[in-house]
Amino acid sequence: MIKLSTFLILILIVAFTSSIFSQDNDYIPGELIIQFNQKVHIENFEHNYADIEMESIRLLSERMNIWWVKYDSKESDDNQVRFRVSKDPRVKVVQFNHQLALREFLEGTKNQSEFFPDDPMFNQQWGLHNTGQSGGTPDADIDAPEAWDITTGGFTVFGDTIVVAIVDGGCQLDHPDLNYWINWNEIPNNSIDDDGNGYVDDYRGWNAYNNSPNVPTSSHGTHVAGISGAIGNNTAGVSGVNWNVKVMPIAGSSSSEATVVAAYAYALELRAQYNETNGALGAFVVATNSSFGVDYGQPANYPIWCAMYDSLGVYGILSCGATANLNINIDVVGDVPTACPSDYMVAVTNTTRYDAKNNGAAYGLTTIDLGAPGTSILSTYPTSNYSTLTGTSMATPMVTGAIAMMYAAADTSRMQYYKSNIPAGTIMFKDILLNSVDTISALQGITVTGGRLNVFNAVTEISSPIIPVELVSFSADNIGNDIYLHWTTATEVNNLGFSVLRSTDPENSWDEIGFVPGFGTTTEYKNYSFKDENVSASNYYYKLKQIDFNGQFEFSKTIQLEVISPDKFSLEQNYPNPFNPTTIIKYTLGSREFVELKVFDVLGNKLDVLVNETQDAGTYEVDFSSEGLSSGIYFYKLNAGTFTSIKKMILLR
Repeated sequence: MIKLSTFLILILIVAFTSSIFSQDNDYIPGELIIQFNQKVHIENFEHNYADIEMESIRLLSERMNIWWVKYDSKESDDNQVRFRVSKDPRVKVVQFNHQLALREFLEGTKNQSEFFPDDPMFNQQWGLHNTGQSGGTPDADIDAPEAWDITTGGFTVFGDTIVVAIVDGGCQLDHPDLNYWINWNEIPNNSIDDDGNGYVDDYRGWNAYNNSPNVPTSSHGTHVAGISGAIGNNTAGVSGVNWNVKVMPIAGSSSSEATVVAAYAYALELRAQYNETNGALGAFVVATNSSFGVDYGQPANYPIWCAMYDSLGVYGILSCGATANLNINIDVVGDVPTACPSDYMVAVTNTTRYDAKNNGAAYGLTTIDLGAPGTSILSTYPTSNYSTLTGTSMATPMVTGAIAMMYAAADTSRMQYYKSNIPAGTIMFKDILLNSVDTISALQGITVTGGRLNVFNAVTEISSPIIPVELVSFSADNIGNDIYLHWTTATEVNNLGFSVLRSTDPENSWDEIGFVPGFGTTTEYKNYSFKDENVSASNYYYKLKQIDFNGQFEFSKTIQLEVISPDKFSLEQNYPNPFNPTTIIKYTLGSREFVELKVFDVLGNKLDVLVNETQDAGTYEVDFSSEGLSSGIYFYKLNAGTFTSIKKMILLR
């Protein structure tokens, strides 16, 4: 039987739930967000819905084919309209446009080396360095000074300028303590898209509210930006987690979900352009920060928003999301974005100066990844000022800034791996971030990691090189049309896993067919396996690849496997036997064949046909019900290609 990966299952779940539409209340009547299968002429699409006066508001993402549309909802039921549009063959996903809100509220010793900045307000920033000031618990912090002894951010080992995208209400662009990203490939105010990224005059970020380059000033956004990236050691104000990161301001955190999708689409486009031009255009965005969301939001109702995190991740961007400012279990009640099922989303809750979870912050053992200081956090504020705020909004940019620090600290082999395999490399950064937390009792059993952010641990781990492991054995066998690879390693250190390659012509070409993750740091022998499904050629060659100290791929071993269709057909005895009222019949196919499974009585009369179709190689189970039959002996017969087998079963009433 076909087995789906967890990732594919998640995609199918999102697709399925978006088609059956769970209860969805907090939306804007008369508005939809639509992702099309391909580029469409929106005028033609609108014409098909002229009866409800549908018209486009604007294109949200050209790359992702996402449009924001409106229609007359006075005479139309919103759910019926959504269902009707979902059946249009041109439509991939359709959802309501939802309302959302910001997530903050106002509120008035080491063994390692430490690097303290000269910013005059640094001693008030307990989240970065907690000495017990204001009655707090010493070391209930993210160990920022220890991390700054390794790096203060800014550039990767390959010279990429590191950028974080702050998706919020806007920022004070002339705040003297903030270091904003500038799009040097765009000439400002000339009404021309100079760099061809689809955004005109986007010299200093983007305003997704009105689709313009004019980023407004926002107190919330300015505060969030400073937590991640206020300029450190400049004899002014405060220090950010990352002293030298570039902040990309994107206005688009409230009013409607369509605005949020457009905001994310801007960050995605700039990073995609950077990847596609080898850094000549775009921006090396490594993380987005979202300090806003929808309390009790169900991801099934927000498929396009949630899917944006996977799209961003594929291009190399982790997305940090603030969970709700309510003492609720997100696993149970839901939330957007922090319940979105994306491997590239990092969900954050709020901790205090005592290493306690703030009693007004949400949690979730499977949804909320970690905590970070978010209570009474001092940061930049309009107008060229500083202020203290509290909320998950403040905790999340701590994590965003830490991710940017990790990219600055990453060893050559780490960055080589990341750039050679961006989706897997992005997950590498997330895994190290989550595995390096300080475990605290307040978060154990209610978050994924049970811990609070520790940026020093994270940059220390990412700065260590990837060490290849010793391959002890490598073998293969095949069952039917499936090949199973097996290998054993010893003394794993910083092991990211193995890429599996296959070839029928090893002198000329190899195809990468899968990736098997490692087990982390260990000194034990470990066994791995990989299943290559539905192969058909007569000879295959397989090999594994890992990364050496210099970040170059090395091929560890090659094996040859001659695929011979084995005699693996079987029909097993039913169980239970005797049975009443049902039993299970199990059989195995060694290759793809047309299969007949029939039931007969003792006189040879056909009573039922359980299977009558072509099936792939594999093991199958079929239920047989005795409804309408009396006690006695019965037979079941399997025909599959040239294979035939008959078994006896007994029914006892």
